[in-house]
Amino acid sequence: MVYFPPAMSRRTGKRSKNRRRSDCANHGAPPRAADCTKQSTRPSPTSLLIQRLRAAPYTIAAIGVLLAAAYLCLVNLDYAALWHDEAPSALIGKNLMETGDISGWDGRNLVGGTNGRTLNAQLRDVLPPLTYLLNAATFNLLGVSVTTARLAPALVGILSLGLLFLLLRQHLPNHPRLVFLMFLFAAWSPQLLLYFRQSRYYAFMVFGVIAAFYLYECWWRSGRIRHLAALALVAALAFFNHYAGGAATMLALATWHLSLRAKATTPRQWLELTVGGLVVVALGGAYLFWLGVIGGERSGGFLAWAGMANITEYHGALPVVLIRLWIYTRDLFTTDWISWPVFLWFAGTLAFIAVRRRRGARPERNARAGSAKRRRADDLPLATVGRVVLMGALFALFSTLLSEQPVWNNPVTALRYYVGALPLLLAMKGLFAEWAWRRSKFMGTAALAVLLLSSAGAWPFNMNMNYTGERTLGLHLPQFVREIHRPYRSSTQVVSDYLLEHAEQDDLVYVPDFADRETLIFTIGHHVLFCCVLNELTPLPPEKVAALPDWLSTENNIPDWIIMFGKVNSGKLKQIEKHYVVVAEPDVFFYPTQRPELNWHAFTPLSTATAVAAYKDFRVRIFKLRDGISAQ
Repeated sequence: MVYFPPAMSRRTGKRSKNRRRSDCANHGAPPRAADCTKQSTRPSPTSLLIQRLRAAPYTIAAIGVLLAAAYLCLVNLDYAALWHDEAPSALIGKNLMETGDISGWDGRNLVGGTNGRTLNAQLRDVLPPLTYLLNAATFNLLGVSVTTARLAPALVGILSLGLLFLLLRQHLPNHPRLVFLMFLFAAWSPQLLLYFRQSRYYAFMVFGVIAAFYLYECWWRSGRIRHLAALALVAALAFFNHYAGGAATMLALATWHLSLRAKATTPRQWLELTVGGLVVVALGGAYLFWLGVIGGERSGGFLAWAGMANITEYHGALPVVLIRLWIYTRDLFTTDWISWPVFLWFAGTLAFIAVRRRRGARPERNARAGSAKRRRADDLPLATVGRVVLMGALFALFSTLLSEQPVWNNPVTALRYYVGALPLLLAMKGLFAEWAWRRSKFMGTAALAVLLLSSAGAWPFNMNMNYTGERTLGLHLPQFVREIHRPYRSSTQVVSDYLLEHAEQDDLVYVPDFADRETLIFTIGHHVLFCCVLNELTPLPPEKVAALPDWLSTENNIPDWIIMFGKVNSGKLKQIEKHYVVVAEPDVFFYPTQRPELNWHAFTPLSTATAVAAYKDFRVRIFKLRDGISAQ
């Protein structure tokens, strides 16, 4: 057979103009080495990744933003001592690592709220266990310290931000710049980063809301059971992370589905959703029944078994639910979670579009009337962003309805119960910045800088700091970055250092408030014994109390040291001074203001003078037993 090169015609012998085959795929002839090598070379995976990133500049920018946020989550996690809510999580996590049980007893000191009321008959803590499990795992790998206590939540927070980017891109695949802006406001939110740097449930609450929403959308689009199974797992973990927060996550997602997709849901999809929900409810209910929260003596509500002191009952005219809705909504605005100018713009634009659609306005009529630049500015995915914001609003709503916090009893609210809504609510700021950028690059840059760096979005309604009375108006992001790069002198650390220097091994130390006591247990629990923890009103079984060491009981114990945080009643102070002498009054603010909420948080350590000026006679006092009086 005569061989004709594929570039030549069989009939004419001339080179063909229509070359359908390459020189590397001819009819059995040996290929030319140079040409085949050149055409068969494929780019490496690294080259393909680089090409894709170059084609997606906003993805590159988002990766840079995430890396910066990761640094801000992880740097100097020990810049301040653990505060009231962090210490029990770390202590019970440590006990879990050492004993294999979620116990409040470590063999020396007892952690269990007021009079042991957060413990069941087996001394197991009845609060959600996920934080304890994460802390135990981290302690087992890296040792027990303030840094390792906060490490797992910080990592979960970083993971949450990465998943948030995927969620936003999932809903807005054709708007990369908008996705970037929305992600930027969440990733560099000083409030959100403060929550991630806490050894508590906050980071996983954020993760639970984002992951549940993302997996739900994956299931809806693909119909694959594995996505629904993963959604059920995340929902169960969210419940074991925080009972009310997990329930709010499931209720918010169910309401979102009923509001937007009920008519499009097939019978099979209803069945799958129902089965998944029942599995989560069954797991959560079984755990609560096992602990005794359901059906036990602690089934009377949070305040009933937590033993919170100084809580008055609500006797107002309005229902408690309406009071909670008003106070929480107000504080969401005054702390700049929801910037009120941005919210008014967002709500007004949505209302205008809804009215225009009802009247049957034709888009082409508006297109002819406006310029091309204005059409680009008005062509925003408001409905899609509105669905993202709706999920955050629903989570905040159900968290409010399920909250046990006595908001009528406090001047400010603890917004940590609603932190899962924050990344989704911040989407409004990203959309506003995109809208401003389309109209003017200068206006967009200014809006981005003001809303990202400061709390000006709440002006002039910025919340007052609870202790100083100062407005929370300021450059919060730069202040946060400055703060985490320097030590924070807290009352817990000051008192711990003093006792480590002056107290003898196994001295008895009495701290009236359980929250202050548990922060000290984490830092010096190996050195001293904290006494007088339980009295005759404890709900723990008498046989269990009798099996515990004598120093835990208020009977027949005289402490070597008494530590008072805050104000001391004058009558009680006179009784103490009969047998004790004040050996130190550290110049330190008595309250751990490094808590994540901005209404409690101070970016600079406060002094005793500040406390006394705001609250008369509030300070830290260290009393020591007078010489000649036996502590035994």
